Amino acid sequence: MEKILIIDDDEGLLHFLTRFFTRKEYQVQACNSAQKALDLITEESFDLILLDYKMPELNGLEALKQIKNFQVKTPVIIMTAYGTTETAIDAMRLGAYDYLVKPFDRKELNRIVNDAFLANRQMKEVVSFPSTATKISQVPKADLQIIGHSKKMQDVYKLIGQIAEKDISILITGESGTGKELVAKAIYHHSHRKNNAFITINCAAIPDSLFESELFGYERGAFTGANHTHIGKIERCNGGTFFMDEVGDMSLSTQTKVLRVLQEGEFERLGGSEMIKVDVRIIAATNKNLEKEVEAGRFREDLYWRLKIFSIHLPPLRNRLADIPSLVDYFVGRFCVEYSKTTIQYVSDAAIKKLKSHAWPGNVRELKNAIRRSVLLCSGDVLLEDHLIEIESKSDHTNEDVQPEQLINELKEKMESLIPEIFKISETNTHANIIEIVEEILISQALKMCGNNQVKAARMLGISRNTLRHRIKKYYEKNNHC
Repeated sequence: MEKILIIDDDEGLLHFLTRFFTRKEYQVQACNSAQKALDLITEESFDLILLDYKMPELNGLEALKQIKNFQVKTPVIIMTAYGTTETAIDAMRLGAYDYLVKPFDRKELNRIVNDAFLANRQMKEVVSFPSTATKISQVPKADLQIIGHSKKMQDVYKLIGQIAEKDISILITGESGTGKELVAKAIYHHSHRKNNAFITINCAAIPDSLFESELFGYERGAFTGANHTHIGKIERCNGGTFFMDEVGDMSLSTQTKVLRVLQEGEFERLGGSEMIKVDVRIIAATNKNLEKEVEAGRFREDLYWRLKIFSIHLPPLRNRLADIPSLVDYFVGRFCVEYSKTTIQYVSDAAIKKLKSHAWPGNVRELKNAIRRSVLLCSGDVLLEDHLIEIESKSDHTNEDVQPEQLINELKEKMESLIPEIFKISETNTHANIIEIVEEILISQALKMCGNNQVKAARMLGISRNTLRHRIKKYYEKNNHC
């Protein structure tokens, strides 16, 4: 249960807010003076603090400075009846997450509080790398983990370690569900900005008409309904790390303004004329091919190269099947705790085999949901194949289900992992011609699949029968000579 501390000298408002949040099943504590609250904060941690701006003895901004000394990552929302731009700017500079103008609009209160809780979780959920745990009961449950011991994932860990402390923008690419946000959090937690804000925005989830105001904020009177200055996420993240998910979905006009933030470290609020300086590290992620988006005129080339000072690509799950047992143990362990299923100790070999033979179009996110369902269905101490509902193995599909483009992409990915090893062989002069090795394997496999029928094999390979005969003779003589 998330904990809220409310600090205000207005007893009526304290009562209202305490009841309001208690009904939403939050744990609430209230203080009618800043000094009492500071005494409490030194002994107890909170997930959100609501702080009145104008109080006797110690005002809200002075209290905010001291709160940040004790609970640096806890979001603090300033409450004020004096909603001037200066108040908002002062609060943001001192580390406030946002501010609320009295009297409260309940929808606005809910929105800001929900955003603050999300920011709190993202800042405090430390992302760690794979442990040596081999059993479900040994898998750590407290923190988030990036799981995988495959070479592709080891390369990802190395890259995170190399660039986390470097204050540069980073582009994370990969299919949906591969864990791009988890990598962004890992970079944040291992950077020198780890005690400052980590704020996210999903560029595809917010309509274009609202996106710029959410990103950059707006001045009072900027448009109908803009009754007070709104501080955007970029400004709130000053000094911290800003994660832009699905960055390929931004409009061109917004891309121009984001480029200015990256190049000059400045922006304007909507309806404003003042250029505001900001210091943020931007981490962007996308499942799109941004080079193709640039070619199509949907993404600015200068922004693309500015974001891609350093890039990390996350492989799809189907290309790191060896990591599935570790992922399964991790998710089973997590969900056993979440659903109080203390009996599950093992996952059957048949279940692992079925999971390894699935195509995983939804990647790790799909696997996570599959394991969640299976844990809920399992009533014994072993998770069985029968518990894996809605999971189909490759053998469950006909060949007509496999698209040629998918097969070609899989071939390319496998070749990319094999080529470095082949070049190592070539360096020893064991084989001088790599292309001949590949060609010999293709001919051998084609003949095998066609029952040594040379006419069919030649047709399959797209060459003439005479050419195939010549190649067979060549490789026969070479092998016999060896």
